Amino acid sequence: MTIGKLHKHFPFSKLFKLVLGMALVLQLIVVIYNHYSGYHELQNFTEFAIRLIRGTIYSIIAGFAIAYPDIFVIRFLNKKIKWNKGVLKRAIIQFSIMLLIAFTVSIIITSFAHLLGNYPQGFRNVLFNNILIYCVVNAFFMSILEAWIYLNDSEKEKINAEKFYQNLIIEQANREMFEAQIKMEEEKNKYAQELIDREKKLNKHLEEEIEKREIITKQLNESKEQLNSILANLAGAAFRCYLDEHYTMQYISEKIFDITGYHASEFIENNKLSFLSIIHPDDREFCKNNILEAIINQKHYEFEYRLMHKDGQEVWVNENGKGILNQEKEIKFLDGIIIDITRRKLAETQAKESERKYKDLLNLLPQPVFELDLNGDVLLSNKAGDEFFGPLSNSPNQKQSAIDCFIPKDRARIIENFKKSSQGIDTDPGEFTAIKSDGTLCPVMVFGNPIIENGEIVGRRGIIVDISERKKQELKLLHAKEELERMNNTLEKSVADRTRQLTEANTQLLKVQKENLQSQFEVLKQQVNPHFLFNSLNVLTSLIKIDPDLAESFTERLSKVYRYVLENKEKDLVSLSTELEFLNAYLFLLEIRFMEKLLIEIKIDKSYYDYQILPIAIQLIIENAIKHNTFSKIHPLKIQIFVDENMRLNIINNLNLRETKFVSTGVGLENIKRRYALVSDKKSDFIKTKDHFIAKLPLIKSE
Repeated sequence: MTIGKLHKHFPFSKLFKLVLGMALVLQLIVVIYNHYSGYHELQNFTEFAIRLIRGTIYSIIAGFAIAYPDIFVIRFLNKKIKWNKGVLKRAIIQFSIMLLIAFTVSIIITSFAHLLGNYPQGFRNVLFNNILIYCVVNAFFMSILEAWIYLNDSEKEKINAEKFYQNLIIEQANREMFEAQIKMEEEKNKYAQELIDREKKLNKHLEEEIEKREIITKQLNESKEQLNSILANLAGAAFRCYLDEHYTMQYISEKIFDITGYHASEFIENNKLSFLSIIHPDDREFCKNNILEAIINQKHYEFEYRLMHKDGQEVWVNENGKGILNQEKEIKFLDGIIIDITRRKLAETQAKESERKYKDLLNLLPQPVFELDLNGDVLLSNKAGDEFFGPLSNSPNQKQSAIDCFIPKDRARIIENFKKSSQGIDTDPGEFTAIKSDGTLCPVMVFGNPIIENGEIVGRRGIIVDISERKKQELKLLHAKEELERMNNTLEKSVADRTRQLTEANTQLLKVQKENLQSQFEVLKQQVNPHFLFNSLNVLTSLIKIDPDLAESFTERLSKVYRYVLENKEKDLVSLSTELEFLNAYLFLLEIRFMEKLLIEIKIDKSYYDYQILPIAIQLIIENAIKHNTFSKIHPLKIQIFVDENMRLNIINNLNLRETKFVSTGVGLENIKRRYALVSDKKSDFIKTKDHFIAKLPLIKSE
């Protein structure tokens, strides 16, 4: 039996009080007796207190050492030998064990105390006295503990008897109740039989109702699954919230995690945060006003605002919703959907920036650039175009007609070109007489192509080039021709006069021819610029809608190319390195325009970079090859550029001529030959074989 089980019958608190009381009383008696008997006199109160405390501690230890074995012995004997069956036998056994316990404890305690400090009376005397004392104490303990345990057992037996009596009473009551229940059951059985008959009649009806409910339940589950699937696949987060200051969410789909980084459960009933807390502080009042305005007007609301993502980024969203009324016509909920439009906002910003750069580039051009609708009204123009057509009105009802900017004689041809363009028929650049804003007339050449949107022609865009200088040169040629004819008609004059006049006329004619060639050179260069710019603007317009980043790179290269054209158009020659730098930018534009349909290979040693060449000559030949050949990704147009042993730049392309013959605009190989004739005695060669077209441009060594 363990100490814990012993204390179930005899609590430790009671045992401690018994042992402590015994130890104090015993030590008081022993100390006082030893003092007055002269056995061990005390000198002062301190010695008395020390003797009392030390003796009490020893007695407590001895008391527990005696009490636990006594309790064990009593419990053991109560099970094995009852007092009413073997009094003498039990008394002898109990007395013998009591003496054994007292002797053992006395020897252990006395020996331990003697080791700590020798007794002046001698070890044997003290041991003898302690044996007597502990025998008496053990007899006292044995009696007290026996009585205590007996009393506890008696109380338990009394309690058990009372419980048994109560159980008998309860059993009797249960029996009576059971008999009453039997009678009630008999009556119930009769009533139940009646109910069974009724139930049989109702069972069939219930089965039908159950089948109907199962069908309805299945349909509801299917509808629920469909609704969940629809909500999961929506482009935004569907929600229902209360119209309170926090927009407390009653429901919001998990799509909100993709938008804000927070799970839907965090917003439900403001579990972790309110929806208002993630609205951008600058947009909260704006959201509130839009919702209240829609509620007052009993309409749907839709507006855009910013949310704060969990990672700290701003997210642009579009919210579309409506207030839900209860039976009292009061707003109970807000139902709606929240869609992430951050990418669209970013694309709009980039598109606006690209459009700004596009307009800045257009405004740099000295020639008017325009876009017209099918009626000939101006939709868009650059700064030069505003000076030509007049500034556009902000009112949609006031439109500026481009046709009114030309003399009445030319308007019929312009309208005819518009009709052909609207039908998809190519038109050649034409010469017209324009009416400037100050009322003066100006000869111009108009280049244009149709504007195509969604496969339909919706207008025309182009560029207008002032050809006043070219017309002046043509007029000079005409006057020279008239002068020559007049001189030829004066044959009646003397030979000397005729010779002198002919010489002067020939000299003047050579001068005029040279001026004429120079004029043609300038005109041809001016014609190159609009063609090149016009095609590039068409590509740029498409790129702005498809890829704003690529459109920005395209705009930068186009600006670089056109700046080169403007800066070098007055020069007769440029270095080959300068021309190749321009060519690289130009080829980037061609790669965007034709993708993998065009392959250009350049192999030129750097030792030739200081040699000079006609500006824009290489670009003219490449553009000529593109114009007169058909090509695709499967059969690309291949162009090779290199310098041969005769110091001539070779430009070779494979031939796959178009079936439809293009109408020449005056920009061609003859232009290059004439330009070389003006600056050098070296000639350019153009050779056409069965499979290739070869252009050989002489390189001129710089002086």
